[in-house]
Amino acid sequence: MMRRVTGGRWPEIRAGEQLSCPEVGRLLQQFLDGELDRDSEISSLADHLEECKRCGLEADTYRKIKQALASRRAEVPPESVERLRQFGERLADS
Repeated sequence: MMRRVTGGRWPEIRAGEQLSCPEVGRLLQQFLDGELDRDSEISSLADHLEECKRCGLEADTYRKIKQALASRRAEVPPESVERLRQFGERLADS
């Protein structure tokens, strides 16, 4: 069952609910940055990443990028981070 955007926003994720790939794409950066605070979102997203090869590979790619950036001593310009986020959003929308 695919969840749908209603009123211009995604409905709240309930415990045990399956997420669609676009929903995962919308939340992936927040998940990887530890910024999600609802257990239902975290659990549902983690379950999806385990089951969906495409989304799981995308998450692994982001993790590798984050690790590579973290290993650099230079500060990453905010513009670069924003471009990376936009790139991820475009991937999720395709």
